Amino acid sequence: MRRMLLAVALILGLLAAAPPPTGAAAPDRSRGQQVRVFDYDLGDSAYHVAKFHGFDKHGMPTKSLAPLELIGRVYAPAHSAGRRLPMVVMAHGLFWSCADDATGRTTGDWPCRGRLEGIHSERGYDYLGRTLAARGMVVVSISANGVNAGELGEIADRARAALVYQHLRMWRALVERGTGPLAGAFTDARTGRPAAPGFRRAIDLQDVGLLGHSRGGRGVMWAAADKHRDLVPDGVRFTAVFGLAAAGPPFMDKRARRVKVSRIPVMTWIGGCDATGDDSYNQLAQRGGDPVNIAITVHGANHNNLNSRWSAHSGLPGGEDDAAHPVGRPGRCYDGFDDSELQKTLGYRAEQRVASIYINAFFARYLQGDRRYDDVLAGDRKPARKLTQVDVRHYRPARP
Repeated sequence: MRRMLLAVALILGLLAAAPPPTGAAAPDRSRGQQVRVFDYDLGDSAYHVAKFHGFDKHGMPTKSLAPLELIGRVYAPAHSAGRRLPMVVMAHGLFWSCADDATGRTTGDWPCRGRLEGIHSERGYDYLGRTLAARGMVVVSISANGVNAGELGEIADRARAALVYQHLRMWRALVERGTGPLAGAFTDARTGRPAAPGFRRAIDLQDVGLLGHSRGGRGVMWAAADKHRDLVPDGVRFTAVFGLAAAGPPFMDKRARRVKVSRIPVMTWIGGCDATGDDSYNQLAQRGGDPVNIAITVHGANHNNLNSRWSAHSGLPGGEDDAAHPVGRPGRCYDGFDDSELQKTLGYRAEQRVASIYINAFFARYLQGDRRYDDVLAGDRKPARKLTQVDVRHYRPARP
């Protein structure tokens, strides 16, 4: 699906749940805090972004603005009220938006029509949300189906960033005043019943981390970019950003400034068997003199395993193993371009464990100041060595 959509975009010229890790492989055993999970859904057409349009049934841009949903899944420590905890906002990338599980049919429309229902890509990072919440962070994973159904290119990156900003505006109203659209909007993720989480003063919005997967990675880089710091909502400060197999910038010339982050810690994930994701954002951060600039290359990792809903393991419409494999050798893989060096395929659960380990280490260090992770992030300690090879690279700031 992802490769097909990318190919279509190029032709049109538009491009400008596994459990948290346990045992000896994890860099820590978390603080063991009980985690509560909530959902909120303010509607499939609750938000619009200026100049961002959808498509009609003939594939032509609509005159009206694209309808965007305001949907989120929240992971929080059980006793978070009044604690001023750091927040992590997670954004998924480009995938099908609607599906009929009974027939296997998928579409890229939004809102969904007929028997089709919205795909909850935002719930595909449950393993990350639970891991981070267990050690004292509030995590909100947001849905972006409406963005996926709309225009492509830089305008879509801006729309993804605008969606992040809007969620944070709503969270600020809730956290500081107990008001706004999120007041009374939560349901218990397990039972579906109304819930009152008690998030008043629970979150420190001056300590917000961003994580984006795939096109969501480019979106959060746009949101955190030096060039756009004046667009960040009042009362919010980004303190770290993680590009998880992030779609790279279309260009590495002066236009790349719109996704250049150099004022806060940056970390990226590159899968050895993933055609998406490279160190472009690290190169941009290096040019900007970012002192904390890390990339990890994870051998045998593919793209879709990072989102449980997108993976072949889900067994749901659209889910697939998107790594390239030599014929008859599913245990070996490559990125789809260079098959000269085959890697051992890293399985679904193992890949999510590795992601949990390093993402937990990054945000624990740069949102919570936990120095116990310095050796993991430096590459001196290798907590995933029994699972796969992880290469850690640091980028020294370029000289002025």
